[in-house]
Amino acid sequence: MPTKKKSKKKLFAIIGLAMIGVVGVVGYQMSMGGEEGEIFKPSVSDELGYVGLDAFLAPVVEGRRISKYIAVGIILELYSVDHKPLVYDNITPLRNAFIDDFVFQAQMNSGTAETLHLRRVKTRFRTLATRILGPDIVKEVLISHVLDRGF
Repeated sequence: MPTKKKSKKKLFAIIGLAMIGVVGVVGYQMSMGGEEGEIFKPSVSDELGYVGLDAFLAPVVEGRRISKYIAVGIILELYSVDHKPLVYDNITPLRNAFIDDFVFQAQMNSGTAETLHLRRVKTRFRTLATRILGPDIVKEVLISHVLDRGF
């Protein structure tokens, strides 16, 4: 019987310490903000930033094989020029996600007349950029050029 009382005391002590920790963290976060209800965000420049990416080769799938590649130039329009270092630090995962998505979209489009849905590419790339870089970083994904290389 005494072991049950000890385990209950330990459980209450752990729960009590966790509650104190939660209250402390919430209090600290609330004291960091400005006015009530205001979310703290670091100040960044209002000047738009642009990051041009090397051209991607988007596969065109006909039937069950890749028939050719289309070169697509992408420029990321950023909410602030101050976000450029963040983009450059995450350029590899961003490019990998874009390339994987190009391959996925090519497989989705196989058998259709239109080989590349530019509006869908822009929307999906903006979603991927938000997922990788965070919200309020990439304002728009711009397509600078699309070239059929002929092979």
